[in-house]
Amino acid sequence: MTMITLLTGLGANASDTDSLMLMRGFPTDEVGIEHGVSACYAGSIDNQLIMAGGCNFPVNTLAPDSKKVYYSGIYATRTDEGNQLCWKQIGSLPEPLAYGVAITCDNSMVIIGGMNNDGSCGKVYHVSLVDGKAQLSTLPSLPCTADNMTGALVGRHLYVAGGVMDGKASNRVLRLDLDNLSAGWMDVKPFPGIVRVQPVAGSMGEKRFCLFGGFAPAANGEEAKLAIDGCIYDETTDEWQLLEEPKDDKGEPLFVGGGTAINLNEDQFLVMGGVNKDVFLSAVNHPQPDYLIHPIEWYRFNPYTLLYSKDGWKVLCKSHETARAGAALAQTQHGLYVIGGELKPRVRSNKIVKYPKR
Repeated sequence: MTMITLLTGLGANASDTDSLMLMRGFPTDEVGIEHGVSACYAGSIDNQLIMAGGCNFPVNTLAPDSKKVYYSGIYATRTDEGNQLCWKQIGSLPEPLAYGVAITCDNSMVIIGGMNNDGSCGKVYHVSLVDGKAQLSTLPSLPCTADNMTGALVGRHLYVAGGVMDGKASNRVLRLDLDNLSAGWMDVKPFPGIVRVQPVAGSMGEKRFCLFGGFAPAANGEEAKLAIDGCIYDETTDEWQLLEEPKDDKGEPLFVGGGTAINLNEDQFLVMGGVNKDVFLSAVNHPQPDYLIHPIEWYRFNPYTLLYSKDGWKVLCKSHETARAGAALAQTQHGLYVIGGELKPRVRSNKIVKYPKR
């Protein structure tokens, strides 16, 4: 059974036990990473799960002076039909990084941008496996620093869009032709509407790039705003078109900012996780001193797994296990894996969830 068949066969009312499998095993080679991370890079090489980087608050997590720690390790694990993952560190990034974009292509993983405690990054790394070890090379750097953006592979083009570019929230869109690397990253027409930090993205066919969600931080005396809907860019016309917003199982608009997405094929992509629009917007516009101390359920992170295709949105399942922000998605022949993420602000998860085959 293909992953497409598996996921589209899940029901919106499927239980956690029926729909998902909790995996055992998380990297432990770097001190503190065992607590789980968010905003890591993840993909698949040689049909192994790969993850790199990420960040957390490993000491006194909810204390006002708790320090965010960034990681540089690159880890790999083989997968099978069971629920055990045996992670091994196979290399390191040149610097600790999180909040960038990872895209699997050509049996390798491309790591784009991100940030750490020293600031934002515009470098692009190509990760492959040689004799079980990570081999890193560089691709053309972005023309700017970028973090908290989104990205996807469209045909043979890598796209990144939105996020914070050169220190400012942006609606800039950049594209790299994998068959013409010497041309470097090129600007395409910016997406319409407000800037979008932490949106999600996917491809629709070999010529169309689309993104959903994201928020515009407070600026110029105006409060922060959310982008609930989406938009799609067509390479053949060089035009953007607005798209309908995701909806939950009750038909209510659903914010997927802070979530994650992965293409299942060229015309379908999966979206899961993200923050709750009402709780998040209230927190950024009217911060309260007790914001960090509520139980996990209070933050109401998005529990829905959604499929977007030419037919629009479909709710596949609902589970508290995938109600995370800043998680990563990666796929092998044995399933689709949700790696890390936040359960609530500052609190990371070291659980990996698998959409199992049936």
